[in-house]
Amino acid sequence: MAPSKKSQFNGYNFFVCFLVSLGQIAFGYPASIIGTTLGEPPFLIYMGLIDPLTGKETGNAEALIGAMNGVFQAGAVIGILTASYIMDHFGRKAGVLYCSLFSLFGGALLCGSQNVAMFIGARFIAGWGSWGFLAVRLRGFFVGMNGVNIALGYALASYMGMAFYFADNETAKWRGPLGLALLWPFMMIAVVCVVPESPRFLLMKGEVEKARDIVYRIHKIKGDPTKKPGWWAMFTKKGYRRRTALAMGFAFIGQSTGVLVINNYGPSLYATLGYGTKQQLEFQCGWITVGIVFNAVGAMFMDKVGRKPLMLFGVGGCCVCLILEAALVASFAEEATNKAGLAAGVGKSTMEASKVYSMGVDVAGVVFYSELFPNHIRAKGVCLSMATVALTDLVYLQATTTAFANIGWKFYLIFIIITFFGTTLMFFLLPETKGIPLEEMAKIFGDTEDVVVFSSDLHIDQNTHELVVTAREGKLEHVATHQGVTPEIEKQIVEHRERATDA
Repeated sequence: MAPSKKSQFNGYNFFVCFLVSLGQIAFGYPASIIGTTLGEPPFLIYMGLIDPLTGKETGNAEALIGAMNGVFQAGAVIGILTASYIMDHFGRKAGVLYCSLFSLFGGALLCGSQNVAMFIGARFIAGWGSWGFLAVRLRGFFVGMNGVNIALGYALASYMGMAFYFADNETAKWRGPLGLALLWPFMMIAVVCVVPESPRFLLMKGEVEKARDIVYRIHKIKGDPTKKPGWWAMFTKKGYRRRTALAMGFAFIGQSTGVLVINNYGPSLYATLGYGTKQQLEFQCGWITVGIVFNAVGAMFMDKVGRKPLMLFGVGGCCVCLILEAALVASFAEEATNKAGLAAGVGKSTMEASKVYSMGVDVAGVVFYSELFPNHIRAKGVCLSMATVALTDLVYLQATTTAFANIGWKFYLIFIIITFFGTTLMFFLLPETKGIPLEEMAKIFGDTEDVVVFSSDLHIDQNTHELVVTAREGKLEHVATHQGVTPEIEKQIVEHRERATDA
């Protein structure tokens, strides 16, 4: 009898995955809130970035605004790599606590910032904490939930920025949304008290019984064989090196769509199109809301159409939207008189970019990172991917204000060129990971010696309830299967034997 292809979904599995995925709100909210913060004139005046009398930027405003965005990504790189170390040595739950504490500390400093220097330092700490949550990954639809919650975090930041725009107190307009960022790390501390530890971490620490109990409850299958994880093999072993190059390469190309630039500098970009503060925040909310919807769409269709088509669609679609955006900004931004052209610039380019990015990069991309690596280096592989995302964003966000001030719409050409050639290159290089068991992923990279057994070779002897492996040469091998059956099946086997003995 061939192994069942029936989904192993169950309520507890979904509950645990859903709670873990909420960590992406703790990432998405503080990552996105800077967009609406920079769109608030009271914040810019308080920090000395614009002159309250003339409304114009002060001499070093561009550099300081760039630093506010850049240091968040710099902290992210350190946070991701250190979170990976914490999770590998002390467990996934310890990693979540680690990220939560840094997020709380950084968020509190942001909310209470008294000057630019304090705000920039706090952004570094907040980036350190919030990006670490990206080190926790699930698979398939469950990774799609991560993407949905990232978008939800972005959306909540935009909605709160819009809501506090109407506050009577000028400092509350920007301190209020920043203060709400503290809710999400507190939420994740509560989640840690509920969810179980990672079975793979327990296996690596030799706690087999604990790992087996958790796996039985979540998946009803036994845990995977484990190997000692190591960074060195990711760059020296041929198959691992190819995985690392693909993951980091797509991470760079995915962030070269310029979507985070639109998110973090959204209100500023809309201002160049002639819109006031209220309209800027409204557009930001709309742009983010579109992302939530299409993250969900991507999560639903990803297991049907595959990862590669969505990833290519995401990057290629963003390239088209960037071309449209550059053309419209070049034609209409300076005069800000053609309202039809301006509306098209917002509606037909940024909104469409949000749709395709959400489906192809935000959802399919993060699934691809988590599936690409074997179990024992998956955490490190995902962390390297996220570190690449952070470093890429650091460069773009740091340069954006200066670039737009000096070369204007031509800055879009960088994103257009990279996404065009990136889409072409990835068409030939990206493998499809849909439907391939994680334990068998090595076969598409030529590392078949790393595959202990192929699922297609597994059968169940219905008379003995033993697991049978069909060897490559066609022989049958019965193996001990005590850990291969659930407690429920084991109980049924015992009852069946007792009835046979009584008869």
